[in-house]
Amino acid sequence: MQKRAMPKVSCAVILAVRNEAVHIGRMLDDYIEQGINAVVIDNGSTDETLVICEKFLGRGLLAIEHQPWHGVFDLSAQLAAKEAVVAKLPHEWVIHADADEWLQSPVEGESLLEGIARFSAEGFNVVNFEEFVFIPTAEVDVTHDDYRQEILHYYYFAPGKNRRMLAWKRADGLSNLASGGHRLTGGDIRLAPETFILRHYLVLSYQHAVAKYVGKIFSDEDLERGWHGNRRNLSADRLLLPDAEVLKRLPDWQSKQFDRTSPVARHYWQW
Repeated sequence: MQKRAMPKVSCAVILAVRNEAVHIGRMLDDYIEQGINAVVIDNGSTDETLVICEKFLGRGLLAIEHQPWHGVFDLSAQLAAKEAVVAKLPHEWVIHADADEWLQSPVEGESLLEGIARFSAEGFNVVNFEEFVFIPTAEVDVTHDDYRQEILHYYYFAPGKNRRMLAWKRADGLSNLASGGHRLTGGDIRLAPETFILRHYLVLSYQHAVAKYVGKIFSDEDLERGWHGNRRNLSADRLLLPDAEVLKRLPDWQSKQFDRTSPVARHYWQW
């Protein structure tokens, strides 16, 4: 019997980035290879992020927009900028993602775009993702382009239900502004019954964790909204990486056989 062709959808991912050279090439490759367009909003990067992004212009990366850097991490401004981009796109579906994430369908052999198309054809307009946080174990440094093949240890981060609604139908009036980019509001949400996979490569070494979080300043608007509570005032000693014994482990880097027992509601530095 001939395999039935899956209906196609147009889809674009919007990325707000600052100094993500270690991640951005891998991420753009992954989306573009499966037919997902991208728009990058650069927040004043000072590393090679923009040089890498420019190589993808005209072959899947639609545009690089610029948002000034004012010395503080401003998620509210980033989400507003993303929403403005979404409003101008012609695509049926959009994805909100960060550079250190890898979004996947849970079905073997099915791409993210194919999974979205499958549920779009069935009348759903939102896809939720389960978050699995990958970190190297103590004393390991994988700060290079092919880190996904080396980091196999993870924890299942699940502080709430349906908290990562990262893909949605663009024309249905949905917004993630009120939730810090997590949950959608503002319209009729028809949530796909199958949860997709979010692999979050939070830090790539202890030194990377220190550089990423120690001394990080957040915007007043973000703090007034109650965001970033678990990332404020982190010291270097709190960011020491855990031993392998307290983490879960995939059998190989491409496996989708995640262990969902013992979910955690806090990140490793709060354990």
